[in-house]
Amino acid sequence: MYKISVNGKPFTIGKKRIKGIISFPYSNKDTFKTALDILYNTPLDKVHVYSSDIKEVWKKFQKLVTPVYAAGGIVKNKDGKYLFIKRNGVWDLPKGHVEEKETFEETAVREVEEECSVQGIKLKKPLSTTYHVYLDEQGYRLKVVKWFKMGYSGDENPQPQTEENIELAGWFSEDEIPELMENTYENIRELVFRYVLK
Repeated sequence: MYKISVNGKPFTIGKKRIKGIISFPYSNKDTFKTALDILYNTPLDKVHVYSSDIKEVWKKFQKLVTPVYAAGGIVKNKDGKYLFIKRNGVWDLPKGHVEEKETFEETAVREVEEECSVQGIKLKKPLSTTYHVYLDEQGYRLKVVKWFKMGYSGDENPQPQTEENIELAGWFSEDEIPELMENTYENIRELVFRYVLK
């Protein structure tokens, strides 16, 4: 099953109908347009599209909603604290867009170091991929973010990259993180509860 955050609400694509939420069988691109319209313009908070061939349907979704690729990290320091940023008033994990001829791994390290002004971030292993849809002047975009587990053994205090609208950057203990999760995105909350507060 594919899970995409649309306007802060879950939109899923799977093989079977899900009882209890709005579910549409996939027929054509208008199925997706209807789902996106519901999630952007009504109070309904979940939509599901189903098909026996979800890989093919996923490809069709990406033709309608242009993919934009990014990478970031869950960074743990030598004291067992985790790196978070606050951007546009919302707590987040450091991440950014993949540049030309750059791998996801290279992007993840570069973006963490740039957004938090720390050097010597060590890539450990891939974690998972998140998806969310946003709307800009050219239409719907699908942000595809590859996440990595990272480590940091230095002593630098993070500094926010203010030109990227980052207000705060800092190390937080596991006891402090649940409070941050009260003001974050659903994708970030799920990542943190899966890999940090498990």
